[in-house]
Amino acid sequence: MVRSNICNKMKQGAINVSVSSHYGEPSYASEVTSQGILGEWVEILEHRSPFTRIRQADGYESWISTDQVHQGGVTAGTDRMAKTHFVRIHKEPSLFSEGVRDAVIGCTLTVVAEEEDWYMIALPDGSRGWAEKKHFGLFPGFSVENVITLAREFLGYQYTWGGRSPKGFDCSGFVQTVFHLLGVPLPRDAWQQQQHNQFSTDYRRAEPADLLFFGKTVDHVTHVAISLGDDRFIHASGWVRINSLKETDGDFSDHHLRTFISVNRYTAQGL
Repeated sequence: MVRSNICNKMKQGAINVSVSSHYGEPSYASEVTSQGILGEWVEILEHRSPFTRIRQADGYESWISTDQVHQGGVTAGTDRMAKTHFVRIHKEPSLFSEGVRDAVIGCTLTVVAEEEDWYMIALPDGSRGWAEKKHFGLFPGFSVENVITLAREFLGYQYTWGGRSPKGFDCSGFVQTVFHLLGVPLPRDAWQQQQHNQFSTDYRRAEPADLLFFGKTVDHVTHVAISLGDDRFIHASGWVRINSLKETDGDFSDHHLRTFISVNRYTAQGL
């Protein structure tokens, strides 16, 4: 997508760091509720120094350190999305140049020039940096196979409460990220994701790419996973890992069998 003019909606802003932490209250002692990624557009709702309250595209509202979000316009250019998990942005088009920022998979950045194998990036605050072209590209469309392939790419990454990037995922952030990258927007939290497209209350009916939900009761959803079929699932719990609901499997999880709630099936149409 090409931006042909300068955005002047002063209540808009963009995340200005690789991965930002978002808090439930304007305090660093408050719980981290979610994260944002570099270049992500947000709505600016309120300032309470040193914090700013924002609303993300999924409707989630939270508080962010003001120095991690830039309010105002964006330089005209061409959007490119990071396709590799981690991207280093350098001061000059050289791997030996000092760093300016880093980015993660899914970051949409503004390209204003290019030189051989490099893109010049305009960061949200207007500063410039260079990133290798090989890190950017298009994701495939939504399909069962693509969900499973992409989810498996993140195996081994650590669990982080509120996380939604390879620097750390929570369970619903992991699921939301996988589906988002394939063009299907999902709500942020597991309980919100479970409110839509319920398919069955029998885990044995789950097919690959279905979502499995868990919790103490049907009204208290606390966890979500992506089905791999054959009673197996991939999820963020300690780290992104694979477990099974089949007692004869070596990675059987009795806890998840006892707390299973529902199977939900999202498609390319999302909600």
